[in-house]
Amino acid sequence: MPGLVNRLWRDERGATATEYAMLIIFIALAIAGGATLLGSNINNLFSSLGASISGLMP
Repeated sequence: MPGLVNRLWRDERGATATEYAMLIIFIALAIAGGATLLGSNINNLFSSLGASISGLMP
């Protein structure tokens, strides 16, 4: 029994898959945060452009 526990304790085959999954999650969170920030900035840009253009019309 102790041999089985030691062998399972040293087995690192699943560690790589877990690390890749965490990396993918962090990248997805960064993309989502960037898209949210970029989306609100673009919305503000178009709003100010629309106000400027409507101010030019008589």
